Amino acid sequence: MARVQPPWAPPLVELSIGVTGHLLCWEKVEADGSWWAWVSWVHESGGRVHHKVVQVRADTLRPLEPPGAYKDVPRRVRGVDGRIRDAG
Repeated sequence: MARVQPPWAPPLVELSIGVTGHLLCWEKVEADGSWWAWVSWVHESGGRVHHKVVQVRADTLRPLEPPGAYKDVPRRVRGVDGRIRDAG
C-alpha cells in the first residue's frame, strides 16, 4: 500500500544568531503569556558533531517554509503550577 503523505518532519526556522534548525514545539508560559519555541540543530566543531536543543523566544525566529508547514508543530502550555499540558 502506497503512503498517501510523506512522514511529518519539523519545519525549518532561522534563529537570530543565523543558525537554521528544526522547530520542535511552541510553548506558552501561562504566568506572563509569552511564547517560546524549542529548536534543534546539528553543529560541527573541531571534527565533532554536536546536537543542540534550545528554547528561544518565539518572536526571535524567522520562518523558512510556507505558513502551512507550521500547522502541525505541537503547542503546549507551561502552567503557573509548573506542569506542561497540550494547548487545546
